[in-house]
Amino acid sequence: MFYQQFLQLLEDANPDRQIWIITDNLSSHNSLSTRTWLEDHPRIHHAFIPVGACWLSLQEGWWRIFRKTGLPP
Repeated sequence: MFYQQFLQLLEDANPDRQIWIITDNLSSHNSLSTRTWLEDHPRIHHAFIPVGACWLSLQEGWWRIFRKTGLPP
């Protein structure tokens, strides 16, 4: 539900343009609830990074740095 609220905020902030979201395959990004919600919001499009290609997600690099420097082994 929070993901859909986030998408609604994006849509409200960009009332006249197509919106493309590049995301991983987290279940909330591709759940039945989200897909149903997206049917009523045709300006929002998803592009999923391939499974097993975490190096394409910028957040993975940051998590690697945080784990190495900030979390004890």
